Amino acid sequence: MTRRSPAVVATLVALALTVAACGGSSNSADSSSSADTSTPATGSGDAAGILSAIDTKASTGPQKLKLDVNVDIKGTPANQQLALFTKQPIHLGLDGVIDSTGKSADVNVSVTLGKSPLEAEIRTGGGKSWIQIDGKWYDLPANVLSSTTGTSLPAGVSTSNLDAGKILGAIGDPAKLLDNASVSSDTVEGIDSDKVSGDVNIEGVAAAAANLSTSLGNSTTTAPSQAQIDKTVTQLKKIVKKAHVDVWVGKSDHKVHRVALTLDASMDDATKKSSGIDAATIDFDVTTTDASAPDISAPSSVGTAAEFQAAVVGLLGKVMGGAGG
Repeated sequence: MTRRSPAVVATLVALALTVAACGGSSNSADSSSSADTSTPATGSGDAAGILSAIDTKASTGPQKLKLDVNVDIKGTPANQQLALFTKQPIHLGLDGVIDSTGKSADVNVSVTLGKSPLEAEIRTGGGKSWIQIDGKWYDLPANVLSSTTGTSLPAGVSTSNLDAGKILGAIGDPAKLLDNASVSSDTVEGIDSDKVSGDVNIEGVAAAAANLSTSLGNSTTTAPSQAQIDKTVTQLKKIVKKAHVDVWVGKSDHKVHRVALTLDASMDDATKKSSGIDAATIDFDVTTTDASAPDISAPSSVGTAAEFQAAVVGLLGKVMGGAGG
């Protein structure tokens, strides 16, 4: 599935980057409760007009980020490592404040594999970084968080390209990414918003992902051919049974406040045979809002390098043990 779904993955990343840059609601779980009571919009405008009017100016101050990703994979993959992660649903959560301008952050991370969640806190600022594991703080090598602190990015990706306006420009008309779009009125953390809902247009997503991969790359990046895009679209249409997205856009500020996506896929015979995966469900929900500066105070005490290594080994053991059920 990972080999045959690059368009979906790239566009999910684009949406996350765009929302984080544009600003949004502070609490995904709270937003969900308000979304359930949404009512049909009256005079809010059409979906295409709302999406086209999104304000892509990047926020320069601290942003509170909440990300929830739930993955449920069914099957018996031949790859033993992958097979560990098909025994139960997986949850990844991020919750904290990130200040890209100030190169600082204070973020809680949680991963649930099996019964017990694994939790950590990462704090970075002033050229120093720390991580808390099982209630104890450790110094974190600066290069581990180089992308967060802004010192470096993966090869071929330029910081000048990680801009909300450029990302949306590469994606093109966002209205073309949705079919059967509808608009309702909702509030996100007290912000009156237009909630645009629709089904993902696979052709539009594949084309947008192709443009995006070229835009985020360097001058040597080769754009996929139309034949490659068509092949991806054909494959995705075979396996994607549901791809629904909701986008909350502020009525006054025209900023994206939340994006939620649900993807259900059932593999065709060829994919089942090659991967061992029968089906997969992915729920992706990201929200942001303006926030106060993150807490970057140094911990009162930190463990030694040897203790940190032991803590990481123990954490990895918990991950693999939880994945194994």
